[in-house]
Amino acid sequence: MIKTAPARALWILALLVAGGCAPADPAGAMLAEYEQRVARVLDARPSARPLPELSPWPRTRDRTLPVPPQRTGLGGFLSLHRCDLGSLIGERSSQLGRVMSAPSRLNYEHRFLVAAQDCLDRLAGDPDRAALREQLEEIVEEKRRGLPAWTWNATLGGDALAAAYSLDVTPLTPDEAEEAGRPEVAALYVLAARLPRLGRPGLDLSDWNRPFETLARSALPGRLRRSAQLLTHHLNGVADLLEARETRRPLCPQGIVTRDADILWNIFRGYHVEEVQPYLVAVDRARREWQAALESLREAQQGQPPAPFAQSVFDPAGGVWPDLDQARERHVEAWRVVLVRCDLLPNGAT
Repeated sequence: MIKTAPARALWILALLVAGGCAPADPAGAMLAEYEQRVARVLDARPSARPLPELSPWPRTRDRTLPVPPQRTGLGGFLSLHRCDLGSLIGERSSQLGRVMSAPSRLNYEHRFLVAAQDCLDRLAGDPDRAALREQLEEIVEEKRRGLPAWTWNATLGGDALAAAYSLDVTPLTPDEAEEAGRPEVAALYVLAARLPRLGRPGLDLSDWNRPFETLARSALPGRLRRSAQLLTHHLNGVADLLEARETRRPLCPQGIVTRDADILWNIFRGYHVEEVQPYLVAVDRARREWQAALESLREAQQGQPPAPFAQSVFDPAGGVWPDLDQARERHVEAWRVVLVRCDLLPNGAT
């Protein structure tokens, strides 16, 4: 059928309006719909409790380590072309070298230590260079002492992870959650594998920036925490509704399935089992893989983390993930009580 111009305009407008109806936060819309449907069946209102708070990633001063100052000067090595240290020192002294990012500075420190050790090996049999060798040994020792701090500040204390933990993000969508985090987890393991080899020959530097870039542009942990925040809120909300109804007026007072219980069972199967539970499992899978990789990077460090960082990140009192675990257990138990009383659980399930 050929549309007239006005009809075609209305048709296009309808498509645009329909396209604009997609929720900006699909996970939030799904979880809110789940809670609202349970509330309607139970003749109650959804919980008015606020979203759980999320603590921000530590500030720069709380997540970085001070770097020991280098007391021995490098000026005497600028002309040491035999060892190729002159060009490295010039690189660090240049205008761009003075404003290196933490990953670039770690790259520089690694290259310097490798070149300096090679230089020491070359000078070992030259009695005329004994004083120079002694001075270079002192510089290498100082730089090795500072390497753990440079390593920490470029990885766990760096800007890439701080950006990844930003809270100015949306939760993962149900479609994204299933495969979320694989590149970011791989990036953490790449960094962890590099750390023991820093300052030693043989470390491939060709893709040095790739894991940092992967983390900085991802925001995966921030989005995971937003997802956990939503899940915690709505799982507790549904538990509130179920517990309150059983306290006020049990859904199946005689243990016989009522009409409302039958509707609630359909919501449990259609929303919880088919939509909410898969999302929860996917978020939990991504969270556990991320945390295992983060712990691997922590274990690869040679120094101790800043105290404020360790307290807020690695040993938090509470936090979004313990809160989610508690909300999940409470939510499961609230459903179990209702379904057992209504004799709706499969045989043997508790």
